[in-house]
Amino acid sequence: MVLPYMASLVAKKKANQLYYYVVESARVDGKPRIVHQTYLGTAERVAALVKDRTAPVPLSATALEFGLPGALWAAAQRSGVFPVLESLWPQPRSGPSPAHYLLLAAIHRVCQPGPKTEVADWYRRTILHSLWGFPPERFTSQAFWDCFDQIRTGPQEDELDQAQTRLLGVWKEKQLVSRRLLAYDTTNFYTYVASTNTRNELAQRGHNKQGRHNLRQVGLSYVLDGEHGLSLCHHVYPGNVADSEELPVALPRIVAQLDRNQIARDTVTLVLDKGSAALANTLELAQAGVGWISALPWNQAPAEFRERDTETLLACSSAQPGVRAAAEPMMVHGKEYLCVVKYSASFAGEQLHSLTTSLSKALQNLRRLSVDLSKPQARFQERGIRNKIARWLSADFLAELVHCDLQNRNGRWQLQFDFDHQAFQRLLAHRLGRTVLLTNRMDWTAEQVVCGYSGQQQVEKVFRGLKDGEWLGWGPMHHWTDSKIRVHAFYCMLGISLLQYIHKQTQTVWPGLSMEQLLEELSQIQQFVLLYPPQGEKGPHRTATVLSKQSLPQQSLADLFGLNELCSTQRR
Repeated sequence: MVLPYMASLVAKKKANQLYYYVVESARVDGKPRIVHQTYLGTAERVAALVKDRTAPVPLSATALEFGLPGALWAAAQRSGVFPVLESLWPQPRSGPSPAHYLLLAAIHRVCQPGPKTEVADWYRRTILHSLWGFPPERFTSQAFWDCFDQIRTGPQEDELDQAQTRLLGVWKEKQLVSRRLLAYDTTNFYTYVASTNTRNELAQRGHNKQGRHNLRQVGLSYVLDGEHGLSLCHHVYPGNVADSEELPVALPRIVAQLDRNQIARDTVTLVLDKGSAALANTLELAQAGVGWISALPWNQAPAEFRERDTETLLACSSAQPGVRAAAEPMMVHGKEYLCVVKYSASFAGEQLHSLTTSLSKALQNLRRLSVDLSKPQARFQERGIRNKIARWLSADFLAELVHCDLQNRNGRWQLQFDFDHQAFQRLLAHRLGRTVLLTNRMDWTAEQVVCGYSGQQQVEKVFRGLKDGEWLGWGPMHHWTDSKIRVHAFYCMLGISLLQYIHKQTQTVWPGLSMEQLLEELSQIQQFVLLYPPQGEKGPHRTATVLSKQSLPQQSLADLFGLNELCSTQRR
């Protein structure tokens, strides 16, 4: 027979340390016995348990964006970006400086791209509010406009160019520009500048790479450090200027940046896309005294060299998996350069997948058109038929593979088409996956040239990240004056540099983490501000901060960027 329980607190000594238990006793068959015991721990742990039971319940909790803006702010300090901005635009006696506005615009474009009317509310919900201590009302759209209006961008004194020069000098001192391998490329971005706006000279109509030919656009040339991915030099130019025409304008700016920071020109290798590989540009590069690597247009490369059998090309090391290459000095543009033919198995697979997809669609369209032409009520004009065929076969290589025969018989049009199997075999054996490279580095090996040209892919990733908004959202760009467009480009490139900096640092603690994964992990780190009731009847409300629960990658990133230290430096 078991009688009712009686609970008591019992201390047991083990190795000179007292441990406490909750012991439940009862009489079993008339004798006292311990029927259940629960371990509590040391006296300190018991006191903590009592404190937790008596702790007040928070009245409310506010979530703040912490991980991504905090990491970018830490990167701006460690990389020297913010000190450089402050040296050019010192902080006034009260309120934020232009350095704060530029950096906030860059971070906002990374975290939540949008117009300046949304910045103040977003800033209020981030860790930057408590770190900087400025009220959100300081960052209205009008405040940004007034601040950017103070930045001089004229030909006599261009503060944005000065900022680029100083940043390059600081990054050189911090050994963030080490390999002397610089990737250059151009692109364009459409705008919403009205056609009636005659004050704007940068936004012009041209061939838009996003297909928005009905809108005015601006061009952007961009130089990227090949190893760390930092933006070393950029230039905004009118949207109706061709890519090949921009290099002679951008090149003096690039070499001027090198000269100001005492970087020898002959130690720098500029990596160019094939759009810049014109005869006039190779002459400009020779006069500039820099090394360069460029992709050569396929029709300008010697046929016997570009169509070598894949088996005769030497396999590269494991640093370039699936890549074969061969180098040979050849006469191009009237001068001897080192030509390299590169074959990439992965690139060949991508091209083949794209080709088969386009081919399948084109053949289906041609078949439907042939059937429609045979119908009695068909009323087609020759010009319209040929325009359709040309549009369907406009994708790469399709015109070589599909042959069409359009004839008019008895007043009716008849279409016959065929697939050229021999041309397809030649394409597989001698064209797909191949790139011909040209360089003035005559002493380099084929693999060195191939490895150097791979830096061009980094620039293309940046452009995709800008246009898709996966890294930093360039658009929508709500500016309609040339000076504001140039400021917009400056803080967008500033944001790209900060992103590349933290991504490079991340590889030391979590190798293989992509930029998209990095942004996702950091954006999930939040800070919660808990509001507690006052201790007395008239006392103020108390607040406490706590970070969200973190995964293993998030913990590594928080330690790397010192996010826990940011919690202790907030202004109250």
